[in-house]
Amino acid sequence: MAQADDRLGPITDAVDAAIDEAMAVVPRMWERDHTVWNDDPTEIADRLGWLDAPERARDVIPELERMAARVRDDGVTDVLLVGMGGSSLWPEVLASTFGPVPGAPRLRVLDSTDPAAVLAAERELAWDSTLLVPASKSGGTIEMVCHLERFLERLREAHGRDAGRFVLPITDPGSGLDRRAAEQGFRGVVHGQPDVGGRFSALTEFGLLHAALLGLDLEAHLEPASRQLTASRSTDPNVNAPAVLGAAMAAAARRGRDKLTLLLPEPVASFGAWVEQLVAESTGKHGVGLVPVLDEDPEHVRFGDDRLVVSLGEHPALSTLAATGVPTVVLPDAGPEELPGEVVRFEVATAVAGALLGINPFDQPNVAAAKQATEAALESGEDLPDTEPPATVLDTVVAGDVLVLLGFVQPGSEDESRLRAAADLLRRELQVPVTVGIGPRYLHSTGQLHKGGADDAAFLLTVGDDPEDAAIPGRDYGFSRLKRAQAAGDLHALRDAGRRVAHVALEDLPGA
Repeated sequence: MAQADDRLGPITDAVDAAIDEAMAVVPRMWERDHTVWNDDPTEIADRLGWLDAPERARDVIPELERMAARVRDDGVTDVLLVGMGGSSLWPEVLASTFGPVPGAPRLRVLDSTDPAAVLAAERELAWDSTLLVPASKSGGTIEMVCHLERFLERLREAHGRDAGRFVLPITDPGSGLDRRAAEQGFRGVVHGQPDVGGRFSALTEFGLLHAALLGLDLEAHLEPASRQLTASRSTDPNVNAPAVLGAAMAAAARRGRDKLTLLLPEPVASFGAWVEQLVAESTGKHGVGLVPVLDEDPEHVRFGDDRLVVSLGEHPALSTLAATGVPTVVLPDAGPEELPGEVVRFEVATAVAGALLGINPFDQPNVAAAKQATEAALESGEDLPDTEPPATVLDTVVAGDVLVLLGFVQPGSEDESRLRAAADLLRRELQVPVTVGIGPRYLHSTGQLHKGGADDAAFLLTVGDDPEDAAIPGRDYGFSRLKRAQAAGDLHALRDAGRRVAHVALEDLPGA
């Protein structure tokens, strides 16, 4: 995609104009000029390290590869990553897309506080050959801390005083987790790049450690990213495809096409969750925002005039969408090995779109609201309110809205399947985009958009039952209480933001 092509249909002229704006922004972005986004440098000037993160990462490749080799030499068969958002989503892409090379350990990612999910990881792993990787830039993410406390007990049972050798944190220098690693004799600590925000950190140590543990060739892994970074310096729209994508995203949003529908090939489907976090958390603020929409079948869903479609590779539905006036952007699909280049493409595009839409893509002003509400619920003992009929929200949904189903359930469980079945049915019945967020993962992904984006979203929140709880050492509550407090906290935060939201029973959802 260079200048706007005929697949952009009704927004072609708007995209052409936005491309001119984007090319004017590009040199200033590479000069690290914070005024591209805001006169105030706060959470911008110290968040632009992603622009050369892959190049700087090459300095740490030898050490990461040595760490990975020592892990294999110690007989580690499994790695359990506990982290949220930017600390977990790219490693999940690596695990599901590439998997381990022969002889390398398997990678499992846990970003759930559902007790069944915690217990499943605990019971399915061999703790005498498992490496625990707690990942958090701040070092204090509540989910990570609680997982660490729980699983340290399993490691102590397996290794006694040597348990610390099987803990390898990733965190920013000077964090509480960094200090704890030294005090408690952990295997070591991998430092992230402090000038790179979490959702832009895939090609830093937060992603590269896991690529190394899986046995991937890190130099080859970074090569597509380097090519895209070079292209993104150009002011020629025939070269700078990442900035052109950002221009298309911004132009679409200006025309009310703020539902960014992603069509991805099945082998890289997990990449959608990474893009979802990047775009939603970066653009969803001050009443503005692009809403990533995943997992839709265009053959069975009406695409209205609030849509922009971005497809990685060709898709059977694209010709029909274009014929009905739905703007589409088709990105070249060169296979999974090129995904690091797609990371850069979407990072640059998101930064450019933020500049053109007048927002700072590097802050998250509404994320703290749900965290504070969770803390208040834990301290007060407050539980969720009684459930309501879904119709209290569903009856308000109109064209141009997005319906969001939020489920605090075990990932991959029957409950999640039922939630997604309800989403499929509601897409067809309501003829609006329907997205699904699994808690608490979505709090670190789309949660910012939910409170800070445009007021065109309606929410149904459901919480799964917990037949068995999992204790959290050192705390007077277990994971079940934590999960319910997080759900109650987000319900409060959504209501405080003036959103249409109801707490509903899963079995009351249509099609569940």
